[in-house]
Amino acid sequence: MEMNKHKANSVAQNSRKRKRKEKGIGKHNASVGIEKLPDDMLIAILSCMRLKDAVKTSIFSRRWRYLWRFTSGKLVFVDREMETENFKSWVNHILQLHRGRPVDSLIIRFINLVLGPQSSDIDSWVFSAIHKDVKKFELNLKRVEFNLPVQNYEFPNIDKLLSFKYPFVSLKSLILVHVDIEDEVVQYFLASCIYIECLCIRGSNATKNLHVVDPLPNLKKLEVSDCPNIQSMEINAMNIVTCTYQGSKINSPFMKTPNLRELTLGGLFCKSFIFKPNKHSSYSATLVKLVLNLNTRVRKRTNSSPDLPQLHSLKRLELNAVAKIRRGLLFFISLIKASPNLLEFRIELKYPTPDPLRLKMPYPSVTWQQARGGFCHKKLKVVEMISFIGYEEERDLLDKIAEIAPSIEKVLIDTRNTYTRDHKLRRSIPREVRKQMKSNFRRSTESHAMVMACRFPLETKVVVK
Repeated sequence: MEMNKHKANSVAQNSRKRKRKEKGIGKHNASVGIEKLPDDMLIAILSCMRLKDAVKTSIFSRRWRYLWRFTSGKLVFVDREMETENFKSWVNHILQLHRGRPVDSLIIRFINLVLGPQSSDIDSWVFSAIHKDVKKFELNLKRVEFNLPVQNYEFPNIDKLLSFKYPFVSLKSLILVHVDIEDEVVQYFLASCIYIECLCIRGSNATKNLHVVDPLPNLKKLEVSDCPNIQSMEINAMNIVTCTYQGSKINSPFMKTPNLRELTLGGLFCKSFIFKPNKHSSYSATLVKLVLNLNTRVRKRTNSSPDLPQLHSLKRLELNAVAKIRRGLLFFISLIKASPNLLEFRIELKYPTPDPLRLKMPYPSVTWQQARGGFCHKKLKVVEMISFIGYEEERDLLDKIAEIAPSIEKVLIDTRNTYTRDHKLRRSIPREVRKQMKSNFRRSTESHAMVMACRFPLETKVVVK
């Protein structure tokens, strides 16, 4: 009996050993299978990985040590992912070792430092983009502290660019943030980069006069934002679909844009859409999505425009606006009225600090009768109010929207806001009392939101966050 038991145990042990052996052989075969792949295929696999993960494969074996250097995928450097003082060295080291060409993307976001790297270092990054024949190049040097007198990096001038043979010949997307780029260089990109699909310039002090004029067969997206010295801009491009302009007041740049579908406006120029609608009549009827950043306060009292642009094709309207306590918001009903096919309406309000009485809002004050005018909207489905606090003006706006648009199916009221953070409570108030006041404010806001939710029909889905 004991002999049979010993024999059974021996058989079981042998079975387990055989399974472990087979499992080990399977792993060995898989490893051998990968090793049998040619270098080109391994490099293609590594090109689909994140840069950091691709670099880590260099420890696998002697053969893998240098494969990542020849990848052609995305080279992405973001200073928030590592110690800031090591960022410059990290970028320079990787770009010196990397030999892949062409490269799909080179993205460098150097945001956290107030004192950025020296211009010579950034020059080398730009020249690396040229050598690697990148398709997408993003250089984001946005500063955290805007009040400090820090100069922007100056993009290489036209003479430096032309010292290279066919610079950026394969470029499809160029994004520059807080980089000074001269008009002549911008014109070079538009004229010589025939594949360019996206051009974005933000915060350039050197950009003054832009001419975005055909032939531009592939340009679909254009953004010019926060360029303080901009004087004029001409957009005459048949294929542009998405455009953003946020800046100073200039003559309407949209000369011929028959395919323009999505538009974002901000700065002082945005006011003209409200107060001088005739400047926008040539293209407003084709817009499908419109974003108005009405965040610039003005000193002069303004009157209501007699006739807003007719937005017959508009499906989504987004408004980001400053607001004041005891200042009506019913003007925005007029924008809904001017968009008979509107499906989605989103508004986010910000109450400025401090709130000086002499500064006026960048939109007029109108009465309910002026805003509605006997209008009933039959297609509006979704309404979103972000940073809801519960002021009477906010509640009144939601009330009126519910009244003119019986077709609403979903309402989102987001009570998360920065109001108590922006409006600092007096430090003379004890800390625990200030904390309790903020908690009470939050509960009051949520209570107002729940009351507003009850104003809509039962079949309307109302979400309160």
